[in-house]
Amino acid sequence: MAFDLQVFNKQTHLALTETVDQDIEKFNQASGGVITLQNAPTQGDFDIRASFKAIQGLVRRRNAYGSGTVQAKRLEQLLNVAVKVAAGTHPIEYEPQQYRWVLQNPELAAVEIGQQLAKARLADMLNTAILGAVAAIGGQTTAVLDDKKNAPNFRTLNKAAALFGDRSSALKAWIVHSTTLHTLYDNALTNAERLFTYDNVSVMRDPFGRLFVVTDSPALVDSTGAAYNTLGLQENAVMVSGNNDFNSEMQPKLGGENIAAVYQAEWTYNLGILGYEWDMTAGGKSPDDTKLGASANWRKTATSLKDTAGVLVKTK
Repeated sequence: MAFDLQVFNKQTHLALTETVDQDIEKFNQASGGVITLQNAPTQGDFDIRASFKAIQGLVRRRNAYGSGTVQAKRLEQLLNVAVKVAAGTHPIEYEPQQYRWVLQNPELAAVEIGQQLAKARLADMLNTAILGAVAAIGGQTTAVLDDKKNAPNFRTLNKAAALFGDRSSALKAWIVHSTTLHTLYDNALTNAERLFTYDNVSVMRDPFGRLFVVTDSPALVDSTGAAYNTLGLQENAVMVSGNNDFNSEMQPKLGGENIAAVYQAEWTYNLGILGYEWDMTAGGKSPDDTKLGASANWRKTATSLKDTAGVLVKTK
């Protein structure tokens, strides 16, 4: 039974691509689009796009009988900067002879590796999105409701939504840790509609109409370990864009008891937060999780808090 490394690599990539595409589509639809996963390749280390800053006090009251001068307002452009994140796998060793020994096709392992890697890639993208959102929003005191001494309840979430004022209805979903959700259950959450489940991510809807996206992402646990972070996000709050640069290699490994093969892959994606830009100087290129999770590396560009990604709630 011949074993072709190139065929194995192609089958792994095919299984990976099909799984990722299906799950990304399901996640984007079910989560209300607050964290959007997409393919939008960019060149260079940053994705820099220009947008116009909202003009504050654009409409004025005039004196129909006056003759004085009026101070001008400027139409200004903003640079929205998303950062490119590099990711990859550890080398994965595999011995084709193990399958031949039991008269199975060694290429069956290709599908398994592809499916596992697809789930791991999606989980990494989601965890990075949440890490960046917690850091960016957490750097704005007006966007944070700090109630770490108390357990979460719907009054707490309502107070957090109130930080958006008359735009509170723009908040479409809560990104919560499972511990937070079960505490909310204990505080009389009795009507939840399960919409979508993907490995360690669940999406539900609460009685107020906002979605609960439930995942035990590391960034949803406070750095002290004694509190939890909850994100209230509006549509397109976080954008994670793949660059279509997935590259993988499979090579034989000799010198051991049995002939082995080694698989390794790498890829990149861009992370952007609505109303914030990546500090290209302070944060730098190809950041690690420590830099992505530092509030100082995310600068607010939107004039109004209501035009940013959302709010952050800290509870016990």
